[in-house]
This record gives sequence, structure tokens and C-alpha cells, in this order.
Amino acid sequence: MVKHAPGSFSKNFAWHGTGLRKLHIVIRAGFQDTLATVPRDRFREDSGLDASLSLIPVNFFLHNKAGRMSVDELVFQAIERPHSIRFDRLALFALHLNRVGTGQRVVSRPAMWANEFVRERLWQSGVWRSSALSDASLDPFITDRMDAQLDVRVKCRNNYRHLYELCEFWPTSLPVINAQAEQWIASALFLAWDRHILDGGPSDRASLVDLIDSDELYKLLGVTRGFALAQAGDLADLYGSVGGIERFREAKTALTPTTPPPPKPAPEIPEEEGLEWLEQEESDEVVERRTVERQEQKRNRKKAAALKQHYDNTCQFCGTKLQISEDRYYSEAAHIKGLGEPHSGPDKASNMLVLCPNHHLQFDRGILRIKKVGGDYVIRSKAMGDPLNGQKITLTHSLDDVCVNYHYRWFGSKR
Repeated sequence: MVKHAPGSFSKNFAWHGTGLRKLHIVIRAGFQDTLATVPRDRFREDSGLDASLSLIPVNFFLHNKAGRMSVDELVFQAIERPHSIRFDRLALFALHLNRVGTGQRVVSRPAMWANEFVRERLWQSGVWRSSALSDASLDPFITDRMDAQLDVRVKCRNNYRHLYELCEFWPTSLPVINAQAEQWIASALFLAWDRHILDGGPSDRASLVDLIDSDELYKLLGVTRGFALAQAGDLADLYGSVGGIERFREAKTALTPTTPPPPKPAPEIPEEEGLEWLEQEESDEVVERRTVERQEQKRNRKKAAALKQHYDNTCQFCGTKLQISEDRYYSEAAHIKGLGEPHSGPDKASNMLVLCPNHHLQFDRGILRIKKVGGDYVIRSKAMGDPLNGQKITLTHSLDDVCVNYHYRWFGSKR
């Protein structure tokens, strides 16, 4: 088993309480708010970090080639977007990607132990497992993979886990971690492809899509292989249409956003022939609302159809009954606990709600949740000023409280 050097990973990643927001600030300062390569030494001078910390962003998060700091999707996001939790998650992905350039004084894979940890321990059966981040799991793995004294290994462990805390992935009371990759997979794949090409890799579409498997990018994203592959084709086409890595050279004179739109999950295929399911008539906008757990499931649509008929296609949150023709109405059956991996929720009416398309999307993304208060189920909304927040829902079928509690905790993050 190969043991890796810790480098400067043992230094304090808290950055005086600013966390990865400091990295965002450092990138903007080091690149002088421009999408142009900059000499490594000048970047360090302009970054605003003191000498003891200056190597951390250069060595572990950013890409440099031939003595110059490269412009890629991570740099773009820092310069063109305000700091956000999505930037932090993209930065963690950059660390795990472990492609930081080539040349003198450059260690091309400086945190390979972290990359191996995600691929071998954290990711299991299509999702990140929270138990892998415990001391009992992290310590023996780092001991096995890192050539360092005990005190250095402990510092590295604490710094590494702190990154998950900054990204609001940990701690969690659930056995699995909600990576929320649908919100940042496009930027992550753009970043992976940028660095692949910067390191001399081919830029054709097939080679880019192949990285999903060859570099096991799906594991670094915390999703199933099928979900990553379902997005990769369209995103590779989009990547090519905006110029690939060349998009930043064109942006020097006229900056244009390159962040791709949200990924579009594959439509579901009805399992039973001869039934006129409304889902067959869904537009692209409705298909986009489907989340990964319902892409890979096999469900009995008769149960969903029966529940929608029971509620007369009326949204249980807002009371909307969406008419789509003279005599047809449309609603959607939302599973509370997802059926596919990693949730493995039950396919039964007590794990379903009947919702309008808008509130189905918000429920699937965790903007809307329900909580049992006494004998009632109350809507909790993260949307500012949402009139649904605190509203009781009227039920004429029973709900599985285990599923309700699971959904509420799964989307427990504040952001």
C-alpha cells in the first residue's frame, strides 16, 4: 500500500473563522479579479495570505502549470460569483479531484489519500456514508495511507473533516450524506474537464464522458454512476459549445457566464403498456423536476394514480387543481422518502403526497418539508415569506412517520 506525504495539509484550514470563504477571497485577490493566468509567485504575493498559509490554496485547491496559476471553473466561480455553499462544495471536489498541475515544485496529486478515502471508504452503494467520517473510520485509514507522525495525522484528520463541516455535509444524524450534487454537478464536471485538458488530456466528447468511470468522478460527487452518466453527455455537449477550456480566453474581453443550467434527469419509462399515464406527456420542464432517486427506481404506478384520483388531482399543500384540457387535470405523486438508492423508501401510499408540479419540485429539493406537530402535519418552508410556512395539511390517508422524519432530516441543512 502506497503511503502519501501530508504536505502542508496539517496547517489550520479554519483561516481564523472564515473557512473556505477565505479561499474565495484569496482567488479573487491572487488573480486580481481577472480570468487570466498569473505567475505563481505573483499570485502568492497578491493573495493576502501570510507565509505560513500561502501554500495551502496553491497546493491543494488550485491548478498551476509551468509556473503560472491556471484559470478554470473554480477560479471562474470565485471571480464571477459571490461566495456561497456551492463554491465550498466545488472547492472540496477540487481537493478530491487531485489534479493541481505539473511542473517544477508541483506535486500533481498532493492529497491522493483524500481521493482514495472518498472512492474506497466514504462512497458506498451510490452515496456517501456518514460513519466513514468518524474518528474510528478516519484514523485507521489515514494511518494506513499517510507517512506522518501521530500529531500530524490528527491535524490532517481534523482539517479534512472540518472541510465537510464547512460544506454542511457533516455532522448528520442520518446514515447517509445528502451531497445535493444536482446543484453543483455541472460546475464540478466542468472543473474536472478543465483540469484534465490542462494536464494534456484529450478534449473530445467521448474522452470527457469516459472520465466519469476512469477517475470515478461519480464517487467524488457522492452520486450513483448512473446519475453521473445521465448528466455527462448533455453537459459535455454544453462544455464544447461554450468553448471548453478556451472559454476563458474569450472571456478576457467580454465576460459571459459559463455556469451550465441545472442538470436534466432522464425521463421515467412507464413499466406497464396500454396505460395512458400523464407522465408520458410531460414537458422538459416537468421532466427536469425528477430527482435521482426516482430515476433509478421501479415503482408501481397504479398506487400513485390511485392516490391522485383519491385527492381529485388537488395539491395537498396549496389546493391547486391544474386543468390541462377540457376534461383532464394534472397532479404528481411525490414520494416522501425516495424509492431508489440511497434511501430505499417503501412504495406505498403512506409514503406519498399529491402535489402540484411547483410544490413537488420544492418538496424534492427540500425547500418544503413537513413535520408532525401533535396530531397534525405542518409545512415548513425555507422560502422567505412563504405563506405555506406553518400551514397544516389536510390528510384523508395515513402517512408513515418514519418516512416523514427521514425527509425532514435529509433536508435539514439551513442552506
